[in-house]
Amino acid sequence: MKTFQLSDIDRKILSELQRNGRVPFTELAQRLNIPTSTCHSRIRSLESSGVIRGYTVDVNPESVGAVVQALILLRVLPYQREQIPELTETLRKIPGVQRLFLIGGDKDFVLHVSCPSVPELRDLIANHLGSNRALDQSQTQIVFEYHSGEHPV
Repeated sequence: MKTFQLSDIDRKILSELQRNGRVPFTELAQRLNIPTSTCHSRIRSLESSGVIRGYTVDVNPESVGAVVQALILLRVLPYQREQIPELTETLRKIPGVQRLFLIGGDKDFVLHVSCPSVPELRDLIANHLGSNRALDQSQTQIVFEYHSGEHPV
């Protein structure tokens, strides 16, 4: 994969867009003290190079009743490791999964899940993870707070 060299302006644009992906070019340009045409061309360049993959909606799980968040670490059975691509797709489709990470170390996956209650979290684990014969072990951590980084790039 070819890397894209980010300028200071690119980094500032990305930081602003990560806060609000719907900000108009004119307003963004004013915030960064650059011409609107420069702002527009830099964003188009970031999009065409794949740095900006898209624009999404950030849903607050708590606002729709999913007030319990957890990180669930999973280990795949050694003789089931060839099933990781299929298992990835299965795990992504579990209701309440916010993010799924394939990781290195003694665990294989981290699931970030949101549920309406602790009993529903327990049911998610029992019904979707405990019953999966490819999984060896799970460890659940309740999330008390979540914060995004201010400058991820």
